[in-house]
Amino acid sequence: MTQDTVQAADTDAAVQTLIELGYVILTKAVQPEPLALLTTRMDRDTKKLLAYCEMIGGNPRELGHLQQGPPLTGDFVFADVAMNSYVNRVCNTLFENECRLTFYNGNTNCPGSTTQGLHMDGRHLSLDPEPVGPTLSVVVDIPTGSMNRSNGSIQLWPGSHVLRPPDGGPRVPPDMEAKRQKQVDPIQPETTVGDVLIRDVRLWHRGVPNRSDRPRHMIALIVTKGPARETHRLQFRKGCETALEGHSVAANAEYVDEPIDYLLGPTKRIYRARKEAAKSN
Repeated sequence: MTQDTVQAADTDAAVQTLIELGYVILTKAVQPEPLALLTTRMDRDTKKLLAYCEMIGGNPRELGHLQQGPPLTGDFVFADVAMNSYVNRVCNTLFENECRLTFYNGNTNCPGSTTQGLHMDGRHLSLDPEPVGPTLSVVVDIPTGSMNRSNGSIQLWPGSHVLRPPDGGPRVPPDMEAKRQKQVDPIQPETTVGDVLIRDVRLWHRGVPNRSDRPRHMIALIVTKGPARETHRLQFRKGCETALEGHSVAANAEYVDEPIDYLLGPTKRIYRARKEAAKSN
């Protein structure tokens, strides 16, 4: 094992690596069967999402990087993915046995994609001269297949979770990027089916080009320190309770009868937000 790769059962080592580097890879944490089902469905959905993006004049995110999650129904929400026991142990150890799910979606890196700007998925809650705070949220990335340099493995900047932009983020200023690259090279982890990447939401990262001939899917969860709340719950269809409830991480979910626009909805929201931003400028 490398320094950033830990066997799924070794919780203490995983937490220590996560604290030091800002990320850790758990090997063979997820069974391959649900990931194969998700790959097949998401391959089909990618075609629909790309057609929608073409209709609105292009992906509102960077070229080739789709906001794409799996269906939010009982036949595609799996406990081993959404409430993985190894991931939950890491999160509970890190967050002192009180944490909740605050995001469940994903992304797809398509062939011909471009390079994203360097960014964080969260931001620092304190600013200079206050000290950098501890980890309060982590992103759990679960590729549905293998992830490597050929198909656009995510670029990570080890140790950057404790480096704070003047405004707290989420964008990383070019001067900070240049300075950090002289000190520590970014990496592109290579994983096999069932491996899980857990990273501090403040870790610098970016999507990079997918040079293969097929999409690379990744389920993305965010687990946050603190108990479940009555507001800001995640929506799932009824039937997902079996997979999500009764685990050591609070599902923080409500279960609805009506269909959820899981595929086009996130991209529509990004598109509307960018149009509004353009108007205000």
